[in-house]
Amino acid sequence: GFYFRSIQGNICSEPKKVGRCRGSFPRFYFDSETGKCTPFIYGGCGGNGNNFETLHACRAICRA
Repeated sequence: GFYFRSIQGNICSEPKKVGRCRGSFPRFYFDSETGKCTPFIYGGCGGNGNNFETLHACRAICRA
């Protein structure tokens, strides 16, 4: 419903956040400027919701 869709919009508009830890996890985030899911390296902690393990998951949630 509408509530779920509004949560998706908030997640997808969050900025890329590497986090404060020093891990090296390949992830994807939705870049709201380009409208595309883009790879980045996640540190492992302290990130946000705009952080997807697969390109498919990013595209499915953010409709990219």
